[in-house]
Amino acid sequence: MRRRLSNRVMGVVVLLLCSGSVACEKQKADPYYVLSVTARVIDEAGNPIQGIYVYPDGYSFRGREGYSDYKGEIYGIAYLSPGDAGIIHFEDVDGEYNGGLYESLSVDISNQIAPYKNKPDDWGYTGSSFVQMGDIILKKVK
Repeated sequence: MRRRLSNRVMGVVVLLLCSGSVACEKQKADPYYVLSVTARVIDEAGNPIQGIYVYPDGYSFRGREGYSDYKGEIYGIAYLSPGDAGIIHFEDVDGEYNGGLYESLSVDISNQIAPYKNKPDDWGYTGSSFVQMGDIILKKVK
């Protein structure tokens, strides 16, 4: 009983302290944009390449940890700030482990990204795009 009463008293104190305070006003989230990307990473012979690290400029993907799977497929979701470049990087980070050492590749998909909304909502959401990149062919390092 005493604990419940003290919680109520604390709630009233916080309410009184926050009334009219700028610090207690609802804070808006930073604007962000959701970019979902799919692709299949293959070598020049059409074989899937596993373990290729895939990431957009300045950010890492969420989902499948940003690496191509055993079929060479990637599915990633990035949370970008409006105005970020739409460049996706493919990088062989495991060396010879998955069939050889492959050259890095950067692909500009900015022309495939839907425009941002004019104004972010209360959570900062400004829009989203889903881009299917198709087959990404990486060359072996000679």
